[in-house]
Amino acid sequence: MKQALHFGGGSIGIGFIADLLHESNYEVTIVDIDQELVSQINETETFDLYLINEGYKKKQLTHIHGLSSIEDQSEIIEKISTTDLLTTAVWAENLPKIAPVLLEGLKRRVALGEKRVNILACENAMFNSEILRKAILALDSSAAEWLDGIAAFPNTAVDRMVLASEHGGKKTIDIGRDHELVIEESKLVDPANKPIKDAVYTTNLKKYIERKLYVVNCGHAWAGYMGFVDGYSIIQDVFHDEELVSMIRETMWESAHLLMEKHGFTEEDMTDYIDFIMARYQTSGIKDWITRVSRSPIRKLQPEERLVGPCVQCEELGLKNERLLEGIAAAFLFDNPADEQSIEILVFVAEHGIDEAIVHFTKIPLESRLHPVIKNNYQKFLEKKEKA
Repeated sequence: MKQALHFGGGSIGIGFIADLLHESNYEVTIVDIDQELVSQINETETFDLYLINEGYKKKQLTHIHGLSSIEDQSEIIEKISTTDLLTTAVWAENLPKIAPVLLEGLKRRVALGEKRVNILACENAMFNSEILRKAILALDSSAAEWLDGIAAFPNTAVDRMVLASEHGGKKTIDIGRDHELVIEESKLVDPANKPIKDAVYTTNLKKYIERKLYVVNCGHAWAGYMGFVDGYSIIQDVFHDEELVSMIRETMWESAHLLMEKHGFTEEDMTDYIDFIMARYQTSGIKDWITRVSRSPIRKLQPEERLVGPCVQCEELGLKNERLLEGIAAAFLFDNPADEQSIEILVFVAEHGIDEAIVHFTKIPLESRLHPVIKNNYQKFLEKKEKA
């Protein structure tokens, strides 16, 4: 049986990536910091998923093992040196944290004379696997001499509805039927040898990444930040507020028109895609907190990210971006004491003011037409929240 080593035991990690690996006939080892999860997996060498669209029918992953990222470092290094495939789903900002053990494992792989391996970072970020490659090189500049000879780093785009759940006192994950894992075919070790079944392989990954990031993630982020301004705490309630639903669709269409212009998607393509996404977010019987959906606002306000990226590009092409500008403004008001990035933004605004904060976090300059619009939206939403 083929071997896969996967970093990240969260909902995407097990509910999407490990599920696809299982369907592709891999024996999967999950690396995670959560010792309770690792112990649960190793107790039966199984993990249970529940299919949302099929009345929560149970699907069991088998031939699955767990390793602690804290306790089992030597075993992880050994696995890296021999495994057939490496994947991650740890959140993009955590990729540098797993780089040290990957560096050691790949060094050992070289020493053993093992074959070149694909490393797929399945994170919601542009050029995700390249981020991981750079994090490894940042630890040891001499690795530039051998890294690409032992590992390939195809970028990916990931999309599936996954929700952490619990059954019988054990961690489980509820999963949506529809999914999309897109892999950069030209960067694979062997483009003719597709490592994961049911993935989409493309030579134009950017097209798919931007469709996911600028429509799905953008609409979700907009709903979370604007929903927070309106006093909601559960994201599904936002997607059942008719006025907000209309605005979310308008936001998605602002990005969709950009993608039609850039990548040649048709209006029918984008209509079907947006309808599919909205139906997913309005699926009955699920509950997801806005604090989870809206977490890591600093990352989500970066220039290439889900809100600022399409907004600035729409401006450059003379396309509408009014709703996108609202979402950017609302992100500066997200207040979650448990979220370090939320705290950092709020402290920065308090110390430096919103003008400087907009420039600092979005890189949108003070002289841009967009800047005062974001500021005016921010002040309007701030007053709305204070009155609530």
